[in-house]
Amino acid sequence: MPSTAPDSPQDSVKANHKGNPAILADFLSRPEEKNFHDVWDIYCRLDRSQKPEFCARVVIYLSASNGSVDTSRAISILRQIPMDKWDKKLQAAVVVLRLRSGDGTAAIDAFNTGLATRSCGAGFKSILEYAIINKEWPTALKVWLDYTSHLTRSNAGTSPMCADVPVLKFVPDLAKLYLSFEHYLEVEASGPVKAINLYENTRHGLRALRRWLAQQALRQPCSPQQAKTILQIWNDERLYKKYLLRMLRRWNDGLETRASLAALPEIYQQYRAMDHAKPPHSLLRQMFKFYHPSDAAGLAQIYADWHKAWGDLDQWGYERFMQFYSTTGHVPAVKDLWARYRKLLPEAAKTPQAFRAVMNVYAEIGDVEGAERELRVMTERHGVRPDISTWNTLLKCYSKTDDHARVFQCFEEIKRLDQPDSSTYAQVMTTAAKKGDLATTLDFYNQSQKAGVRISKEMAMALVMVYCHNERLVDAEKICTEFAERNVTSTAVWNQLIYFNGLQGKLNECYSILQSMTKYGVQWDHQTHEYLLRALGHANQVQQAYRLLQNARGNGLLPVGSEHFAAVMTGAVRTGQLDLAEAVTTHMRSAGFFVPFNAHVSLVEAAIRQNPSSHNTRVLAQGLVGHLNNMLQRTRFPVPEGGPDVLSGDTSPGLVELKKQTNEIGRAIALLVEIREFLAIEQLVTAYLDVFPEYKAAKYFPPEIASALMLGYLKEGKHDKVHDMWRHTLDAVLASGMTSGGTIYPASQYDLARPLNVVAKAYREANDGPGLLNTVEQLTNVGFKLTRANWNMCIRYLAELGHWERAMDWCEDWLMSRWRGWTPAATSLEERREMKNTRVLAASRATVFSLQKEWLKLRKLAAWSGDISSKLKDIEYRHPMLYHAFITTDYEHLPAAWVHPRKESMTKAMKKMLRPLTHDELKAMRKALEKQLRLERQRKTRKAVRPPFRVVPGQSRTHGEGLPRAFKTGGWKNLDAVLNKGLAAT
Repeated sequence: MPSTAPDSPQDSVKANHKGNPAILADFLSRPEEKNFHDVWDIYCRLDRSQKPEFCARVVIYLSASNGSVDTSRAISILRQIPMDKWDKKLQAAVVVLRLRSGDGTAAIDAFNTGLATRSCGAGFKSILEYAIINKEWPTALKVWLDYTSHLTRSNAGTSPMCADVPVLKFVPDLAKLYLSFEHYLEVEASGPVKAINLYENTRHGLRALRRWLAQQALRQPCSPQQAKTILQIWNDERLYKKYLLRMLRRWNDGLETRASLAALPEIYQQYRAMDHAKPPHSLLRQMFKFYHPSDAAGLAQIYADWHKAWGDLDQWGYERFMQFYSTTGHVPAVKDLWARYRKLLPEAAKTPQAFRAVMNVYAEIGDVEGAERELRVMTERHGVRPDISTWNTLLKCYSKTDDHARVFQCFEEIKRLDQPDSSTYAQVMTTAAKKGDLATTLDFYNQSQKAGVRISKEMAMALVMVYCHNERLVDAEKICTEFAERNVTSTAVWNQLIYFNGLQGKLNECYSILQSMTKYGVQWDHQTHEYLLRALGHANQVQQAYRLLQNARGNGLLPVGSEHFAAVMTGAVRTGQLDLAEAVTTHMRSAGFFVPFNAHVSLVEAAIRQNPSSHNTRVLAQGLVGHLNNMLQRTRFPVPEGGPDVLSGDTSPGLVELKKQTNEIGRAIALLVEIREFLAIEQLVTAYLDVFPEYKAAKYFPPEIASALMLGYLKEGKHDKVHDMWRHTLDAVLASGMTSGGTIYPASQYDLARPLNVVAKAYREANDGPGLLNTVEQLTNVGFKLTRANWNMCIRYLAELGHWERAMDWCEDWLMSRWRGWTPAATSLEERREMKNTRVLAASRATVFSLQKEWLKLRKLAAWSGDISSKLKDIEYRHPMLYHAFITTDYEHLPAAWVHPRKESMTKAMKKMLRPLTHDELKAMRKALEKQLRLERQRKTRKAVRPPFRVVPGQSRTHGEGLPRAFKTGGWKNLDAVLNKGLAAT
């Protein structure tokens, strides 16, 4: 039989028809359980004589509920309690209940009455929150001033920031509300504010309210964009310091990203400009981490502020700044810091960690002699034994010189002397990955796993890089995803994917990668932004790239630097949007950025396209020399030792960064060649070789520079020098890019694409078909790959030079698989973007037409010779795709019909073009010509129709080839007459 004794308070309620005061008291003692219905039920069952004892406590209990029913019940009980019986807790509950029921006036009356009669300010926080959220600024102002006046009279302190003033934790978007309040004071309440300012206590009270609300907004915290405005209003270095430290702490804890704090450096700039600003060590260290490694100018400011505030760096500062400048290849800066570091901390300089930066700076620039010298100094002079990090640094140095044999020899030596760690394996994997050597990279990775070495982010980077160089982008993305799930990834790894997909015009893939980065919590950085802008440029989405840049700059969505503007400018110039390029330049300068070298090159190209012979264009082009000299000058001067301000204003790039900032040097030389500024070219090349003497010592240039110089020799008619430089460039690429098996590493397969274009033109001008044929076959036999432009140019030239059959073979084998016919249907957006990738091979109509002309000549002769007829059939059999293109020619949509040399007359050129055509083909052409003549007479529609017959009268300044233009009226009539004679003759 079950027991009837109650087991719990809930059971007691059900067991007793009348209320039990003890049970009610038990419920009221545990407000966190929020049993509002049970409390009300028990209270209602109490005897009338028992209720007064619990009225106040039940009201306070029910005031914690957000329900409208509980609020109404509490207010009904409240009417039974005389006001003189209210205590502090009950008054606070009354204010809350009145506000929740929508009776703000009653809430304020209750608060004012309690403040006036009992000196009780309970409910102040609730009224203030209510007024702020609803922007009832007169109410907030009155309540605040009344409360602070009461505190002043009661000697509780004149500052509203005492313990009685609450902290607002649950008011959303306080920054926006604060700015609204400031607007109200300035615009709507200017009269009352003047009256308030007449008295000292109310004037202080108003200022206290404004400052308190500003502090609450900054503490919430608000975004840097909002904080910048609030901090400018108060101009208080303490508020700046607290906000900066708070946001940097949130960034370290993963609550903020670099993108969300893109405007934080501007706040720091405002703070450091204040007269009494003295940033603490904690702030300087956090700002160093925030700026590192991409913002050299910001780090230089941190260096200056550190010395201004504290006289010198501490040990942490020395080690971090030496490490930063070593990664940029800034040898003078590292030497200066190292000398002062040893002087300040002689004991710390006796560990291998202290020598890491000194060796690393030589490793970054590939100075083997310098790195080995510092290793000897460490071991022989200072008696410090190298650790694994020291050996890894030396290994990196060998890797930078692309000396594979020495890298692998050093790796074996490390295995003999020490235990290789993840950095060791990452170095050797990266050495192989940079070449695209997939087998070697995977072999070292497998060795590391057998040795139980933990996978690092650098090892992941090497794997992704090698798959990208082998054009296996899907596999590279799978590796990124797998390592991200294992929390072994970094932003730089994903950036590699964006970069390589962007080069191929795969914009949708780039967007997908960005989504994956967000999914796995990988933050976007300045390089992510740059590669995305470049990808948009490659896909001809330059306007969209510019809008993204504007939004990032205006809203602080992403970090913005001069390299981002340069990326958009390059895309704008490449797509012919020259006005946009000028707009980007103006935007960049207004944003306070100097025009970088690569952007200057884009400006010169835009000027040359618009007006190549203009004096301003030449001045702008010649300015490239001065621009480069200014960048290089600071790297030539030694840094004096001993001064604390040596690097305070030094934002000059190290040699590593300098190579990145001048990677458009080849394009700059090509532009100077185009306008015949040979003196400027000589100065530019000389300055470049002075800073990078390894090219002078090896007597070769990088392929981009070599191709530009070869173009200059070609334009001067110096074919011998063109071929000489081609041989040097070919030998250099073969030496660095050839495998032990005699083939080319994937990363070097397209290195000779630009030089090949120039040497092909030299062979054509010299009428050297065998030379061109042998050169192309030499490249393809060892594994070099040609771009779409390379193949189309070489095939056309080879056909012109009498090697038509070999040109047919190349075109059939390499280009015709993507032939879409003479009048292809509209392509999808994805296909159009894919064709922006020059590595996607397809025959141009001009190439197919140039081969067709030779085929027509042979077909004309086949009627007179059985051998030629058999040869023609064999050619048609071996080249089915080309043969199909030949017999399906649509003359109304032909590209450039023929080249009209300046020395020939138009009539002779027409006769030469028409001579190999059959009677049926001449009739088809006649039909197309009649249609064009009719359209010529209808002036209203003439401009809207593209004529099928075009002529190439000269050469393009940009490409060196003929540019087709439409006939003039006289040309049509002339062609009509010649064509009639041809038809009559047949």
